[in-house]
Amino acid sequence: MRLFVYGVLMKELAEGQAADLVAALDSGLPATTRGKLYGVKGRDGGWYPILLPDPQGAEVYGVVHEAGAMEWQAMDTFEDAHDGPDAEYRRQTIPVMLPNALVVDAQAYCYARTVPDGAEPIDGGSFAAWLSETGRRAITSR
Repeated sequence: MRLFVYGVLMKELAEGQAADLVAALDSGLPATTRGKLYGVKGRDGGWYPILLPDPQGAEVYGVVHEAGAMEWQAMDTFEDAHDGPDAEYRRQTIPVMLPNALVVDAQAYCYARTVPDGAEPIDGGSFAAWLSETGRRAITSR
């Protein structure tokens, strides 16, 4: 099974519990998907992204990993991804494009709620670049 990450679960951005969760993943490959990406301010003053998949949307940049050994339950808990009506994310299968233009399916944590007030569109599709360009930082805890 593959995992597409586009924000605080990217190894170069992951801190604290997120870093622990992704430590066992391989180095991954750059990949893109289509959708809408927003930045949301977290409780600790840092920012995290939300992805709304949309085949007609802009490119969203991330990394795809082979995630067979990952502890999905722990990751689902971290992302508040569950079947209940108050889940923040849903883990779902989305198409991602690899550098060689091959399209593969991967699991991704996609936002399950209405886009919150104050969310900022990330028009360039890269959460890491947006953080750098705006001088913001990623959340360190949930």
